[in-house]
Amino acid sequence: MPGTSPLSEPNPPFSPLSAHSYDPGISANGLFWTVPIPEESVDVHLGAGEAVLDATNIPLFDAFTIANSFAHMPPPVPAVINSLRIEWSGITKTTQFSSANPDDQFAGYFLENSATIEVTVTTPPSPGLHGFRFVSAATTASHFAQVGHDHNGSFFPG
Repeated sequence: MPGTSPLSEPNPPFSPLSAHSYDPGISANGLFWTVPIPEESVDVHLGAGEAVLDATNIPLFDAFTIANSFAHMPPPVPAVINSLRIEWSGITKTTQFSSANPDDQFAGYFLENSATIEVTVTTPPSPGLHGFRFVSAATTASHFAQVGHDHNGSFFPG
């Protein structure tokens, strides 16, 4: 599955040119790459296929590489997403899905569209590290984006 295995790292592991990984860590129940954000940071108009995520000051960790995110070696250091804005719009395809298998308990309505992303993230200096700041282009466009509504697990109708 794309995004679940470590990417090749052609540069030295701590090079700013290798794949970089910021994440909030892995919780005790195994949930990973997930962090709570204030409800007011999200605005969704599903019927129009539009949504905006606008969040600031999200604490997380800089694991330097995707492989380190899973191995925790070397230990990640504190970092912060200073600002993150993602805007989804422009419906290109709709998909409605419901599993025929009652054990799956998954159904949803999804809208493929496009998105623009703006992000600034900082790893402050710490002992042995100079710190790092990444600022994206003003609007980085995605090649695939999707918004939707799903029902699963205890929220599955039936």
